[in-house]
Amino acid sequence: MGKRIIIAYGVLGFAFLYLPVFFLVLFSFNDHIIPSLPFRGFTLRWYRELGHDFVLHEALYNSLFIAAVTTVASTALGTLAAFPLVRCTFRLKQASQALIILPMVIPHFLMGVALLLFFAFVNLPLSRFTVVLGHIVFTMPFAVLIVSTRLYGFDRTLELAAGDLYASPARVFWHVTLPLILPGVAGAALFVFTLSMDEFLITYFVSGQKGTLTMYIWSLLKDGIAPRVNALASVLLAASFLLLLLGWRLLDRGAAGRH
Repeated sequence: MGKRIIIAYGVLGFAFLYLPVFFLVLFSFNDHIIPSLPFRGFTLRWYRELGHDFVLHEALYNSLFIAAVTTVASTALGTLAAFPLVRCTFRLKQASQALIILPMVIPHFLMGVALLLFFAFVNLPLSRFTVVLGHIVFTMPFAVLIVSTRLYGFDRTLELAAGDLYASPARVFWHVTLPLILPGVAGAALFVFTLSMDEFLITYFVSGQKGTLTMYIWSLLKDGIAPRVNALASVLLAASFLLLLLGWRLLDRGAAGRH
């Protein structure tokens, strides 16, 4: 009896999580302007409209550009910051850790307003560059935490052994340390990319005239759920699965190559 309850609870939990996604994809093929049941008929009309929406194309390009630059910068800075926070002992270490984690707990609209006021104070025009800066401030703490968890379980005797074999510190890092923490770095990069693509409030305050994908979707939802939103969300969902699969295959090949 207890096992059945656990199975039923698990099924209900997965249904609660994934049934909305299923209906979102289903309604993207519904031949009716109102996404509702019963299903009126199969169509690819909403996907074809996405292909001719040049505002969407520009917003998608802006989001991909911002997310790519943010991912590289946040992952690199987060990896560099994780090493002293994990391996070094210095005064104000706990304060430094708290300051790094602070952007994770500040409400996004407050962070957006603060960044807007700061950019106005330093007379920096709002553009994709300011959006990238805002996203780095928001996402870098996540990269630090993910890479730090990998470093806490790291066997440092491997680095010492490489040093005993006369490898330089740079060679030890590139050939010993980085390959071993690469899953954590890759995970941080994927997480940062997802957060940057998904961020709306900070982007809204610091984007200026350069709209992003989240702002485009918000503009479509102001007057109700447009069918194109379902089609666009389905495309993004498929792209997320492909990106996840690609990352898993690359990490799996890297592990197989090292063995």
